Amino acid sequence: MTKGQKLALGVATVIPALYIVLVLVTPLKIVFTEDPTSPSAPDWFLYFTAFHFFMYLYTGLLFAFYVIHLLGNRSLSKEVKALWLLAFLLFSVLSMPIYWLLHIWRTKD
Repeated sequence: MTKGQKLALGVATVIPALYIVLVLVTPLKIVFTEDPTSPSAPDWFLYFTAFHFFMYLYTGLLFAFYVIHLLGNRSLSKEVKALWLLAFLLFSVLSMPIYWLLHIWRTKD
């Protein structure tokens, strides 16, 4: 992987974590009480809902990439791979940037 590809992957990895912050600062009253198709819903709400479902797909594909990379990483022992896999399952968008930093960004190809 080139340095540019690693950097692009790092940016792509941080996006879901930033999205979680965005969701947390969104007024939850709007999210749980409004129908996105109703005329009283804010204009941005329908787009936000659609983007939310896109982020599920995006995060799932990113998760799959990291699991495949982890399983193909020959520099890690089976025990360490098992711990990383557990971290991906439990803390996915929080553990993926850490894995990227330690095992993708710092590696020399």
